[in-house]
Amino acid sequence: MLADDMNRTSPVVNEPTTIEIYPIPSLVHLSTLAKAICICFYCLLCVCSVYGNSLVILVILYFRRLRTATNILILNLAIADLLIAVFCMPFSYWAVLIFDDQRWIFGPAMCSLLSFLQGVAVFLSSWTLVVISFDRWMAIMFVLSPRMRLTRSRAVYLVLATWFFSTVMALPLLFVTRSQPRNDVIMCDEDWTIFTNNAEKYQSYYNTAVLILQYVVPQTVLIITYTFIGMKMWNSRIPTSISSKKIVMERHESVKKLIPMVILISALFALCWLPLLLLINIIVVYWEAVASWPYILYAWWFAHGLAMLHSIVNPIVYYLRNARFREGFCYFSRFLPFVHFTEFQLLSDQAKSIRTRSRSGVNPTSYALQAKNLPENESHRLFSNCNRSQIQESQPLIKR
Repeated sequence: MLADDMNRTSPVVNEPTTIEIYPIPSLVHLSTLAKAICICFYCLLCVCSVYGNSLVILVILYFRRLRTATNILILNLAIADLLIAVFCMPFSYWAVLIFDDQRWIFGPAMCSLLSFLQGVAVFLSSWTLVVISFDRWMAIMFVLSPRMRLTRSRAVYLVLATWFFSTVMALPLLFVTRSQPRNDVIMCDEDWTIFTNNAEKYQSYYNTAVLILQYVVPQTVLIITYTFIGMKMWNSRIPTSISSKKIVMERHESVKKLIPMVILISALFALCWLPLLLLINIIVVYWEAVASWPYILYAWWFAHGLAMLHSIVNPIVYYLRNARFREGFCYFSRFLPFVHFTEFQLLSDQAKSIRTRSRSGVNPTSYALQAKNLPENESHRLFSNCNRSQIQESQPLIKR
């Protein structure tokens, strides 16, 4: 917490037996209006984040056409953002911004859990973005090597690896973050004395390592991989073989569609999390004068609010940049009065339709046999009517 750093005084020795204490400027707490705005802001952010990321998870799991290897990684991003929205966003700001004495009211278990889950979620997001960048890089570098492609099973293994790494890196926070009495109130703070007597030294080491592994290394890898992807795509030669040329062109087209969205997601992560990571891991730890700044609470609110805002930007990016996600979002949000959904255009599942017709006692092959004896336009009308009726049976329509 910021309490220790904010309440420190600076001793100045004038004589061997005399110590004068110069108090720091009084801390400027949030006004009543600012606190009300703060609570409304975080509540709205929490609701939007839970709804948006739940939609992402539901759409990927429900529609088989979206269960690709890359979308499994995007599913992992949504789970990380959902962790932030459910466990961190509703609780983390109260002690710092709402209560002037920075008391903790949510109990010792939540005190230890919040910092740990936030650390896990940020590690998950950053390293999942790294895995996605490697997936796109391999898709361009090894176009004609099917064995090098990221399959769904490999994507699941990579997701498990990111969870393991994130949990290990954030595990110290689960033990050092504790609620303890201080200044007649219960406060939630890091206490590294349970590991070593030289607490400040090891805390600074850990904070620096977190900043490097959580932000600096992933962002460096992202810059390098996407630079190589751009160079490869714009300088590569198309094979002369017709079959190889078709494969390369299809792979390039697929990557070109996804790359802008992934780069935008990576840039937003870098922008949203940088202020808070610098503030809590570097600035407050190494520059006590900044921690004693009277308006540090407003700076913390800006940095923390920007970091929490990141949990809702990914679903917005998916909606704006991907037509299939947009269609899935509209389907599951069709109960809202301002959402217009008529029928599927990109996510219609033909296999599901065939199984449904088989269960209803209709043999799908009979349509093909009948179509052979019909003119071309009649055959087309037969199948189009079948598909239309099937959509009406299996999917409710909302017309306005």
